Amino acid sequence: MIWVALILLVVLSGLFLVTRADPRRAAGATLLLGVLGLAVIVLLGLSFLVAVPAGHTGVAVVFGKVQPDLYPEGLRFKNPFADVEMLSVRTETYTMSAVLDEGDTRRADAIIALSSDGLRMPLDVTVAYRLVADDCAWVYRNLGRYYENKIVRPAARTAVREATSRFTSQEAYATKREELAQLMQALLAERISTLLGEYDDFSGRAFIIQQVMLRNVDLPGKVKEAIEEKLAAEQDALRMQFILAKERQEAERKRIEAAGIADFQKIVSEGISGPLLQWKGIEATMEIARSPNAKTVIVGSGKGGLPIILNPGQ
Repeated sequence: MIWVALILLVVLSGLFLVTRADPRRAAGATLLLGVLGLAVIVLLGLSFLVAVPAGHTGVAVVFGKVQPDLYPEGLRFKNPFADVEMLSVRTETYTMSAVLDEGDTRRADAIIALSSDGLRMPLDVTVAYRLVADDCAWVYRNLGRYYENKIVRPAARTAVREATSRFTSQEAYATKREELAQLMQALLAERISTLLGEYDDFSGRAFIIQQVMLRNVDLPGKVKEAIEEKLAAEQDALRMQFILAKERQEAERKRIEAAGIADFQKIVSEGISGPLLQWKGIEATMEIARSPNAKTVIVGSGKGGLPIILNPGQ
């Protein structure tokens, strides 16, 4: 834009000189000079401003040299001779998949990894990452705009293959998918850090790996069936172990309950004696004697005979 303004300024200067040299043309050129002058002013003003879209960072390039100054989103003042390149700092995704049925318009980029038990497994993996705003100038100067193909893609494919080689096909397919995805993420961050560490002038992060999502593990049909049958058998075995453990606990509970009842009966039987029963009989007789109700009391025979109470009203 600054160059257009400079060209118009040159034209404006030429027209001004022509009108000064030939006053007869001044009347016709006055309007044109005014329009050109206004255009020059507007273009010069706009060349000092840049509008950075939301979720982007502007990188200034002056005569082919990347400047360290960055422009955050919004309307910013800039060097009028600078071209501002916009780099996204939003979350981006890179998908390695054999099927493009989820809105991905890029070419299929499936990855085939080898499990620890020697099985080749096609994987669908999505990497969510974002560019660090403070490192945008360095990334643009050293990696360019297509940094995904230069850094993210090769590092992701290496990390996925290395992580998968530490798990069996059953673990990758069913039992340890989350652990596999977490290991992929850790190895991917490590690989990117190693690649960027080859640059002596760089000490930042450049990229943040937010998540690695293992979306699908494709196995042959017979292998899937075998794994699913094995998992079902393991679930049945666990269920049976639970039932047996529950029955053992119930049997132990009943044994403890029976032992408690036996102890109670033993204590009670040992505590009941003839003198105690005789004393309880005397206490009951005394209570009956104090009662105002009409009754007949028959005391049993012998020394330990207990009273028999007859209610004549019934």
